[in-house]
Amino acid sequence: MKFNSHVIFLIAIVGIITAGVVGATILNNGSMKQVDFDGIKVNVPADADFIKTQDGYADAKYGITIKTFQNNQSMVNYLKGINGVTVVALKNQPPQSLAYVQGDNTNILVTNGGQGISIGAKDQGLVTDMSNSVVFSNHQKSVKPKVAVPGIAPHPHMDVDVDFFFIKNMLLVVNNPELNVAVFVDNVNNITVNGFNNAADNGDLDSYTANEFMPATSTDGAISDNQQQNTSLLDNPQASDVVSSLSSDSSNNAAGGDSASSDSAPVISSDGSAPASSGSAPASSGSAPSISSDSSSGDSPSSDGNSQYQKLTKEEIQRFAMNDFPGKTIDLKDITDKGDYFLVLIKDSHGKIEKYKYDAYDGQKIEKITN
Repeated sequence: MKFNSHVIFLIAIVGIITAGVVGATILNNGSMKQVDFDGIKVNVPADADFIKTQDGYADAKYGITIKTFQNNQSMVNYLKGINGVTVVALKNQPPQSLAYVQGDNTNILVTNGGQGISIGAKDQGLVTDMSNSVVFSNHQKSVKPKVAVPGIAPHPHMDVDVDFFFIKNMLLVVNNPELNVAVFVDNVNNITVNGFNNAADNGDLDSYTANEFMPATSTDGAISDNQQQNTSLLDNPQASDVVSSLSSDSSNNAAGGDSASSDSAPVISSDGSAPASSGSAPASSGSAPSISSDSSSGDSPSSDGNSQYQKLTKEEIQRFAMNDFPGKTIDLKDITDKGDYFLVLIKDSHGKIEKYKYDAYDGQKIEKITN
């Protein structure tokens, strides 16, 4: 059968248009863009449209609510002020986070020990994906690194005392029947920690932690404009109009936000320890590093803005390194303070030494020193 060339051309055009429509639908359902919320960056659906509210930020399309915090006390006040919640643990929940259900919404509060962000929506998978994309103003990311070198460095494991110590210490202060350390640790250990570690041991951590919503990419694999841009909420004219009519101070106080009243909640002391709680409070394990103080720690200010966060001690860096290199020797005398990072010497059973840099503020392994 001989086809008319015009008919073939029309079929081809229809096919291209159809493929384009299908591709666009998939992209709109799964693509993300990075947005700056008060200095904290988060990947959100590319077609989300946030406006400023009295409690933070909201998007009507996906029902997303976002609230930011600039100090520990404001997070404690916020947690003490909410009720009707149930602590849960989620697959692929990031470290230093608290997940809870309130009504139809799942919420995740993520912190780096100084700043925090609460993300809520009905779509639990979307909330988890967004919480794993958080980048705080000191450049610390919420997601747990998955660095692995076959035959040399295995996938890291999660530990509730190491990966959730900021949240644990906050809950020691909150300590109510709904939000307390005992319930949190039981949930996180059974679901999040064990799930992550089992996936690491089975070699399928990448698929286990894969996001449902992914940053948009172009057809040649390059990062798209949506992923590259750090969009400000005030770029949205609708949000800008709302912001101009609101007083941020009164909004934060009304919502139990960043302006912490001296008598509204116990104050975390300057040494990072939580104030004594009632006899019904669950006991601390004693092994978790202290929550960072909002006041100056006395360390030299960092050139990249980390001075607002408490610098970790050698003992805390040792624990991070021991978690990264189980079975190897890491002595305190082999940990050297270099300002913004610690130089750590890792010894194996044969006496071979490797050098690694560890961030002085978040305890994350930065890089291996080869010289």
